[in-house]
Amino acid sequence: LFHSIYGVYIAFTAKSNLSNFGYFRNWMFMFQRITGIITLIFIAWHVWETRIAIGFGWAELNYQLMEGILTEPFFFWFYIVGVVSTTFHFSNGLWSFCVSWGITVSPRSQLIMTYASIIIFVAISYVGVRTLFQFAYGI
Repeated sequence: LFHSIYGVYIAFTAKSNLSNFGYFRNWMFMFQRITGIITLIFIAWHVWETRIAIGFGWAELNYQLMEGILTEPFFFWFYIVGVVSTTFHFSNGLWSFCVSWGITVSPRSQLIMTYASIIIFVAISYVGVRTLFQFAYGI
């Protein structure tokens, strides 16, 4: 909860200097803020549609719950965007964590962490998107 509240504050108060410096890390800074907002909306909706609905007895926890949600084209694409956004936010956040906590100090270690975070992003996104396709289309 703290991360999401503080993240919204940062997203709306941070100053992007992309127009002056279009460097890779400046793009990642901007995407981190955008994906944070998307991820917050996605997680809030997902928790409402699943956990809260189950808690109130409006839905039953089973395969058909997610299958029913994901067979709707809008929600299928909403989940695709949400999962990819969440995995980007997570993997880019790992890079930022390692830099800000002094784990990756040298330019070489930061470059290695950049590649590691890209691999993490691609791998987790692949698993998430494949899972969504399985629920929605059985493939």
